[in-house]
Amino acid sequence: MRAIIVAGVIGLLATGAAQAACPTAPDGSSSDYVNNGTQRSLCLQQELAGQLAMRQQIQAQTDAAMARIEMDMKLQQMQQQMRDAQQSFMNP
Repeated sequence: MRAIIVAGVIGLLATGAAQAACPTAPDGSSSDYVNNGTQRSLCLQQELAGQLAMRQQIQAQTDAAMARIEMDMKLQQMQQQMRDAQQSFMNP
């Protein structure tokens, strides 16, 4: 649960960071307009690639945590079944 909350917060912060890290430059001539647009697009693409890698890492950690929880639940269920079987064997 904590990992999911952390992932959400990081996602929100990363979105704002992309805007701040890739500011638009003032345009002078038409060539500046094209160059500025190209540079901003490349910057945003790099930011998105970084965010994607971070999200994939968070997703992998979340999946691993969920798998551990599922295994723990199955183990607890098996242990309960063993206790129930022992009780029924002891008290026929």
